[in-house]
Amino acid sequence: MSDFCAQFKVVEERNCPLYSRDNGFILTRQSVEFLPQKSSCLILIREMTGLLVQLLPSMATGFAEYKDEIFTCGGCTGLIKFQLSESPLLIECTENKVDSRAVMSGKIEAILPAELLQVFHMHQKTGRLIMNFADKAARVTFREGGLLAARFEDLDNHEAVYAILSEKKGDFQFVPGLPESLMQAREIGDFMMILMEGLKRMDEED
Repeated sequence: MSDFCAQFKVVEERNCPLYSRDNGFILTRQSVEFLPQKSSCLILIREMTGLLVQLLPSMATGFAEYKDEIFTCGGCTGLIKFQLSESPLLIECTENKVDSRAVMSGKIEAILPAELLQVFHMHQKTGRLIMNFADKAARVTFREGGLLAARFEDLDNHEAVYAILSEKKGDFQFVPGLPESLMQAREIGDFMMILMEGLKRMDEED
């Protein structure tokens, strides 16, 4: 059976800080993929995750009942309206795609590390979040939203996460999937407890 894959095009834009008319993005079971050089938006990702549940039952008919429907994303300083599109986009949408590359990328300035980590936790993602801050690199490994490992310069696990949270500029990419050996690894701790401790430390430093 073909895997789920739907592509969308922006048909109206009002003061959106990231996207403009005719921009496109793709929704799969595993990710939301944006046009190259377009930052990811946490609000739009949440909207698209809700759409996945709505659209899944109509996959067999090619989303026929939704062809003319207009979807809306708002809640920030701007608003976009978008609909399903059959026009080719500058990103790939294939059946049963195995991703050995990043399926989500963007700028830390658009979504800070604390929010970014929560996205992959809330949506129970499995894979590696790779971040670059100036000349420093960091990596956080998730399994179904849980934290398996973190590394930032010479810091590991909890301390690495705490340091990552204070970064405010850079870029990120998420590469889905893990080797089988890591699928059985133990989590480094409760995600929310680690996050809250990191945020608490940030407040104490300010």
